[in-house]
Amino acid sequence: MMALMQGGTLLQIVTVAYLGCFVYFSVRLSLSDIRQHRLPNRQVLAWVLSSVPFLLAFGFLTGNYQAWLFALLGALLLGGAYLLLSLLGRGAMGMGDVKLATVLGLNLGYFSLAALALATVLAFVSASLVVLAGVLLGRLTLRSRVPFGPFMILGAVLALGVTP
Repeated sequence: MMALMQGGTLLQIVTVAYLGCFVYFSVRLSLSDIRQHRLPNRQVLAWVLSSVPFLLAFGFLTGNYQAWLFALLGALLLGGAYLLLSLLGRGAMGMGDVKLATVLGLNLGYFSLAALALATVLAFVSASLVVLAGVLLGRLTLRSRVPFGPFMILGAVLALGVTP
């Protein structure tokens, strides 16, 4: 992500617009998940449809066409992993999380598969720490429903910020 900011003026403009889009959907979906324990299909689909033109523009402006394949691979890997967790977890993870994982996989995969792996680890670690603290403070039980979308987004943002 940092390399894009060092490119030409058009690339910088596209990067800033992309980051604005990323932040907009991150905040909107996080608030929805926190308030309603839902990640609405329309918002997730809108994020996918907004991301694709940016990722295509990055490829054209940088000449890194191979990154498009990594974006698709990231979407398949992360979306597939979350789908498996959803099916095996007996309702512990919802389908909204699966769809969000797919869009995050698309975005993270474009930049690096290392960012995708790091984001996943950060999401699970941060959620575990919050749940553990909640249990220790008596505000949560081991059966409490905790929205996972904000942790997925937090992990993605942190991973994009620290991976090359």
